[in-house]
Amino acid sequence: MSSDLPLPTVLLDAAATWAASVGAGTRTELVEEWIWPHGESRVARVRTGAGDVVVKWERSARNVAREVEALQRYVPSLGDDAGRLLAADTDAHVLVLTHVPGALATGDVALDPDVHRQAGVLLARLHASAPGVPDEGYGERLLADLDEKAAALGPIVDATDLLRLREVAAPVADVRSVRLVPAHRDFGPRNWLVDTDGHVRVIDFAHAELSPWAVDLQKLTMREWRGRPDLEAAFHEGYGRVPDDEDRLVLHAYVALSTLAIIAWSVEHDDPGFEAEARSVLATLVAT
Repeated sequence: MSSDLPLPTVLLDAAATWAASVGAGTRTELVEEWIWPHGESRVARVRTGAGDVVVKWERSARNVAREVEALQRYVPSLGDDAGRLLAADTDAHVLVLTHVPGALATGDVALDPDVHRQAGVLLARLHASAPGVPDEGYGERLLADLDEKAAALGPIVDATDLLRLREVAAPVADVRSVRLVPAHRDFGPRNWLVDTDGHVRVIDFAHAELSPWAVDLQKLTMREWRGRPDLEAAFHEGYGRVPDDEDRLVLHAYVALSTLAIIAWSVEHDDPGFEAEARSVLATLVAT
């Protein structure tokens, strides 16, 4: 299969190839499709003779490799609360997964404390899917990454803000050793599915990598938890742990780095809404 084929042809062909491999023929039907303006990924629900599957295309080869590894090594610990990998064509950047029921957590659902509590339970299960790996010098490397990102953003972020952001993140250099766990690294309502019974499941492991556990609080800290301590408390109740002082240093610096990365990505992909959200977080960080 070639990734040069027009989408959704690639997605339908991948579903047909998988269905044929399990003896269910090659007939397929596109049920629904999710397309994002940034053009970095495309996802479809496809009906086959063996039932509905989800087929995903990713532009980034790195994202494909990360998702395949996560789906093979870590995600099985979530059972039916996440999709299972059925087939992968890494040359075409296409994955076939089991269909996971539910709708994306949006609107009031994304601000439901019980949804956040369940999400905490799920994340704890993912993080426990492999033994923690000690990592020395993580804080200094994180700060170095921030410096590199800040140097590249000089033309589009105020120099005073960059200097202040560096001051805010600097204490992370004192964090010498952390334990790395299988982290989702894009964890938030945009990747949670909630079914009609209110049950939460998680999707999209394209950014999954071994990281400190607090890294998975980044998206929530920047969005849903702003001004909503009840959601944060519900999440930590489900997770069974609250960040200690070193966790907070890592999280604070990681949010600073992510804010700059999001601004750069938003400018490159002409996404003013996403950029405005990141600049709002930046303003809060430099004001502390």
